[in-house]
Amino acid sequence: MNEKIKKSKPDLILDLRGEPCPEPQIEIVKRLNQMKEGEVIEIISDNEPAELSIPMICESRGYPCEIKRDDNTFRIRILKTK
Repeated sequence: MNEKIKKSKPDLILDLRGEPCPEPQIEIVKRLNQMKEGEVIEIISDNEPAELSIPMICESRGYPCEIKRDDNTFRIRILKTK
């Protein structure tokens, strides 16, 4: 896994708990488009479909990501690389 994702403090934390699909995905793409290369965003969510769809969005854009789950909440860190 990318060390920058693990070690760095996120440049932006986006708490999307309670948001139904597709809102988390739309908001994440919007925020990623505004970020600079090398910045890290951390998403906090409890939306089960987003746990799968967000990494797919990252993969399609070439952004490395890391997921950590804690009960019904998960955190996804994404590194904007381009």
